[in-house]
Amino acid sequence: MTQRRLGELHVFLRRDAARTRVSALSGVRLPDCFVRIRAADLRDAERRSARVRADEDECTVFVDVEVLVDSDVRAALQAAEQLGPPSAALRYVGTPQGLAGYIADLHTLGIADGITLIPVRAADSAQRIINDVLPMLGVDAARLAA
Repeated sequence: MTQRRLGELHVFLRRDAARTRVSALSGVRLPDCFVRIRAADLRDAERRSARVRADEDECTVFVDVEVLVDSDVRAALQAAEQLGPPSAALRYVGTPQGLAGYIADLHTLGIADGITLIPVRAADSAQRIINDVLPMLGVDAARLAA
C-alpha cells in the first residue's frame, strides 16, 4: 500500500478568554513571501504595495483595513464620527455591499492580494463580516461555519 503524501494544514489560533482556540484552518500552501501593510490612504497603499512587489516579484500583499459597516450609510457615518480619526490603517465606513466592492477594487487595482479586516466596534464582528460581506465575494458563509 502506497502512502499518499498529504498537504500541509495551517492552523490559525486565537486567544479566547483563558483558552487557545482554532480560528481558521487552511490546506492552501502559504506563500514564501507574505507582507501585511498599513497605509494612511489608497495612494500610500498603492505605493507600499508597488515597493514590495518591486523587491519581491512573487510576494503576496495583504492590506489592513479598519471597517465600520451598517445597513445604512448615514448610520455608519454617524457611528464613525463617534470614533475619532482612523489609526494608521485605511478605514472603510459604509454598507456591507460597499465594503465588498472596496475589497474587490483593492484586488482589481493590484494593490492587494488579500485584506486584513479590522473591526473598529463590537457590532462589526468577524461573524457579521462573514455573514454580510463575504458572500458578496463568493464565499459560502454556511461552509465556513461547518
